[in-house]
Amino acid sequence: MNRILIVVFCLLLAGCTSFAIGEPYDKAIDDELNAFQKSAAEFIKTMQVNAGTPKGSYESDGAKKYYAAAAASLSNLQLRADVLSSRTCPIAKALQLIASTGFDTGEIALAKAEGQVGGVADKSPPNVSGNCISITIRNIRIREDELEADHKDAGRLTPTVALIDGQEIDAAVRVALTALRAKNY
Repeated sequence: MNRILIVVFCLLLAGCTSFAIGEPYDKAIDDELNAFQKSAAEFIKTMQVNAGTPKGSYESDGAKKYYAAAAASLSNLQLRADVLSSRTCPIAKALQLIASTGFDTGEIALAKAEGQVGGVADKSPPNVSGNCISITIRNIRIREDELEADHKDAGRLTPTVALIDGQEIDAAVRVALTALRAKNY
């Protein structure tokens, strides 16, 4: 009889100790990420093609409209992601452990490289608070801000800058979509 109670208790306990890897799937976030990536790719190509004309300048009506729409879309995505889950992404602990060993994380190594070539080296650690989707959306916002800053600084998007910024945005969206589509276990 005691064994049956122990088995039942263990089964009940096992049911209470399930855990989730990833955040709950949100189709609206998935759709918005895809729409954002498409609009960013279209905008970058348009600005690159028109780089030598007023239509390709940072001050153009098309650029102003795009940057305002992108900021609004990403702000809404950030809000949705922030309330998606109250879980804390384990990346924060992983980065702390890596940093404690003295090993450069990708962001720190990138900042050092930018500093060596005369770029703006922001050595502040990345904000890894919140759930995993929040962090990935924040990364997309950073990449979009970099695109706008590059466009503003040069007044236009050169082919090299367009390629780099486009690839960074694509990679950030890919990471966010992968995280969003991760299965719950």
